[in-house]
Amino acid sequence: MSKRDYYEVLGIQKGASDDEIKKAFRKLAIKYHPDKNPGDKEAEEKFKEVNEAYSVLSDKTKRQRYDQFGHAGVGGAGATGGNPFGGGGFDFNGQAFNFDFGGGGLDDILGAMFGFGGSGFRGARRGRDYRTSTTINFEEAIFGCTKTVSVDGENIKLKIPAGIYDGQRIRLSGKGGPAPQEGGQRGDLYVEVRVRAHKTLTREGDLILSDVTISMVDAVLGTDVDVETVDGTVTMRVPAGTQPGTNFKLSGHGAPRLGTNERGPHIVTVNVEIPKNLNRKQKQLIEQFRDTKRTIFG
Repeated sequence: MSKRDYYEVLGIQKGASDDEIKKAFRKLAIKYHPDKNPGDKEAEEKFKEVNEAYSVLSDKTKRQRYDQFGHAGVGGAGATGGNPFGGGGFDFNGQAFNFDFGGGGLDDILGAMFGFGGSGFRGARRGRDYRTSTTINFEEAIFGCTKTVSVDGENIKLKIPAGIYDGQRIRLSGKGGPAPQEGGQRGDLYVEVRVRAHKTLTREGDLILSDVTISMVDAVLGTDVDVETVDGTVTMRVPAGTQPGTNFKLSGHGAPRLGTNERGPHIVTVNVEIPKNLNRKQKQLIEQFRDTKRTIFG
């Protein structure tokens, strides 16, 4: 189902001020808050929708990208910082994945009380859950990879799906501690995936973000620039008259949505470098331009 326009969700006009956005959000958040509507699934969904809209429109940078590119400019579900996977699991090349977000549920509370790891309170015959971590680079998180983790001296191959997030934990059923009694079940293994930062790229949901800097002259006359993406170098056309802070979208060069073949865009923000030290001839040229400014913009 397609998402509603964020301005429509909050009931405001596109040019609304920050105060108008905040007031609209507060009004709707109170109206649909779960504490005020216990058990009302429709109100709960509207509350989530209102929060998502506000998280984008209250952020100047995200709002600018949303106004320019729509929902594609704010990284899909990941833009709100919520759970982009809905708490579920799936099968990836034959390996069953169950994602754990550290929600601190009843199982964790009981585990802390009675000495079981994670979801250990399933009967005394179940082994303890193990926890470990592995570190991958930015590109491996985008495209997926296979890592080997060592637990109790046994090496376990871990298939990491494309699009995984930093801090995501993968649960491998039955790969934890042995059962304390014959006939019992082994515990689970939780692997936290840590993603190294990239030197020039950042990620926001299914967006990848980066900056390029061009000269004032290139901004005026237009130019081609090489952009580093996770797919390699891409040549991007910057048209004449480009203003500082303009965003450009490279479709299909962003991060994948976990468990799908779809990828978001790569958003490139163009910065314009203003020269500080001009020689005499350069200053004369700029002054000539200033003298003709009224004629040009007339």
